Amino acid sequence: MKLGQALGVGTDEVVAFVGAGGKTAALYRLADELWREGQRVIATTTTHVWPPPREAGWPVVVSGASEERTRGAAEALRQERRAFVAAAEGSDGRLIGLPPEAVKTLVGLADCILVEADGARGRWLKAPAAHEPAIPPAATLVVPVVGLAAVGQPLTSEIAHRPELLAGLLRLSPGEAIPESALVHLLLHPEGGLRNVPPAARVVPLCNQADTPEGRATGRRIAAALLQAHGRIRRVVVGAVQQGPETCECWQPSAVIVLAAGGSRRYGRLKQSELWQGEALLTRAAAAALSSLATEVVVVLGCGAEQLRPLLPDVLPPRLQCLVNDEWEEGVASSIRTGLRAVGDRVASAAFVNADQPLLGADELDALLVRMASTGAPVVVPLCRGQPRSPALFSRELFPELAALRGDVGGRQVRDRYAGRAEYVQLDDPGPFEDVDRPEDLERLKQLEDGRHRL
Repeated sequence: MKLGQALGVGTDEVVAFVGAGGKTAALYRLADELWREGQRVIATTTTHVWPPPREAGWPVVVSGASEERTRGAAEALRQERRAFVAAAEGSDGRLIGLPPEAVKTLVGLADCILVEADGARGRWLKAPAAHEPAIPPAATLVVPVVGLAAVGQPLTSEIAHRPELLAGLLRLSPGEAIPESALVHLLLHPEGGLRNVPPAARVVPLCNQADTPEGRATGRRIAAALLQAHGRIRRVVVGAVQQGPETCECWQPSAVIVLAAGGSRRYGRLKQSELWQGEALLTRAAAAALSSLATEVVVVLGCGAEQLRPLLPDVLPPRLQCLVNDEWEEGVASSIRTGLRAVGDRVASAAFVNADQPLLGADELDALLVRMASTGAPVVVPLCRGQPRSPALFSRELFPELAALRGDVGGRQVRDRYAGRAEYVQLDDPGPFEDVDRPEDLERLKQLEDGRHRL
């Protein structure tokens, strides 16, 4: 998706870019998107930046007087629907930015104001000095940027702006290889990515330079860690803003709800406790969900809850909830409602996983999450050999319809209702989506798995 959609940019926004690793490129990418959509855009800075390239066609308004800047910006917007506004031009040719408080004088002139509020001298990471970043109090959205290319590189001045400050903040030694966990720590630190953020502003980190499969995978893991760790952060963008207009993924909090409340009448005994490769089906399902990029995991028990609860850890991980559905005899719909009531109000999507799919793993769940992050579709469905399978991933806009289901009815009705707006993940192997209804099904899957290992 485009950067503006991924960031969640609305109307009358003041967007401040801070950090390092692609702030300027992100600002101009977003400005171009909004301008091409017919919006009026002001770009400005509260630091020192080079003027926009001449070939880009930006009108530049430079004045130290607030009223003169306002008139110049209004005229440029009238003629070109965009303007770059600065306070002065420095002796080195760079534009000198506005005082942060002065950005407010531009509010109302344009549909969106974009502010480069930090300097990093082209490096991929930085820790702010005492006077940084210069975020306008009027900012409604703050975008801390990091360059994913820094992961695995030595912490030196070639990678980081003010590496000594960054080393202290991240508790790394100069020259030490930078782990991806350091980027998570930097973005969450009150003296890092959250420094000087106005209390009412939204924070949407941008993990830039995801221009290789490895880099994109790193960005996704960082996004998942950020969403799991900090309640203020409700979306994270992973992308490569210099690659093209639709290279961004919007990661938002997600849930995997493991449905394990049924009475297993066709199986003859509680199939959730049956073993697969020495591990109970319920244990495997919970582990697959926890190994995925999902933010929350909810396990819904019902029949035989006292017998099944010991199959989960005595002390549940912070991401995992275990609930008992006392109305389990109604059918699957009651467990869907129980799971939806348990997820936090931050959760933007949920997948409902049956505990009797022993071959389903984190890879299949993550494929659904990636497609939703890339498209923002209301539902994402795995498609195997032309047939839709379960689990599907539902966006929050469909939660009310899922909660309205009654009886022994799963999410298939809602999934099929939105088939025209759905996104599909093409998968060749149907094995992960096979479920176990009878003991012979479990034996059949074991033979299938044995055959794979012999190939």
